Amino acid sequence: MSGGYAVVDVDDETGQGSGDLQFKTFLSTDPSPARGVSPLREGGQTPNVPYSPFNIAYYQVYFDVDTSTVLKRVGLSMIPREGFLTNVCEGSVDLYGPFWTLTTLILTLYTTSTLSSSLSSYWADPTTHPSPNLPLLSTATSLVYAYGLAAPALLWLATRYLGVAEWGLADAVALYGYAMAAYVPVSLLCLIPVGALRWALVGLAAISSGYFLVRNIYPILASADNKLLRLVVVGVVVLHAAMALAMKVLFFSYSVAGYNVGPDDPISSGSTRT
Repeated sequence: MSGGYAVVDVDDETGQGSGDLQFKTFLSTDPSPARGVSPLREGGQTPNVPYSPFNIAYYQVYFDVDTSTVLKRVGLSMIPREGFLTNVCEGSVDLYGPFWTLTTLILTLYTTSTLSSSLSSYWADPTTHPSPNLPLLSTATSLVYAYGLAAPALLWLATRYLGVAEWGLADAVALYGYAMAAYVPVSLLCLIPVGALRWALVGLAAISSGYFLVRNIYPILASADNKLLRLVVVGVVVLHAAMALAMKVLFFSYSVAGYNVGPDDPISSGSTRT
């Protein structure tokens, strides 16, 4: 040793030495275990956040969508065709659009019905002051949200029970929510005081949105072998027709400014909303 330096001899043996040096990790190499399986998305994109019904961050991805995308999906939902989830939504559904559509429908139903009632009351008695019909608003809210949110949830549970795992709860809610977009312009057009025209408009909206639902739900149900799923499709059609009939009788059976042309609603025994 000289000048504070030491020379160390290292034996270099072929096939030994560095080959015997191994590092061992005590960390698990398995992927982190799932903290819960999300019922919202199955067979598609899943948020990179552990699922928990109380984890708000998990639901953020379903509302992370811009206005132009929502408007595009709303417009294309009025053109009933197959492949809405895969072609239009591109496997990435959102919940903001369905919620926005259902809420807009509630507001248009309440506004048009209240406006027509106020006009009828004013023409009958100019001294009458219009008053808000809050029970009608609660009826619209309960009916629309029950059909647009509860119905797809029950449908998804039924299909899961029958062995269908091709879609998630978010897919079902998205289909029903966007399907109801057809009723928004119809609710405005039903201000036209022609009873036959209102029946035609509601009927067209029901056919268009119902066909949209069947075209997109049936291929998912057909992927399973359970024949009872065919009855589920029949139930979807019947429930959709009942919803359209309820909307016509509850919100579109009115006269505007006391003027009504065409046949009265047979189900409401010839009476119109005033």
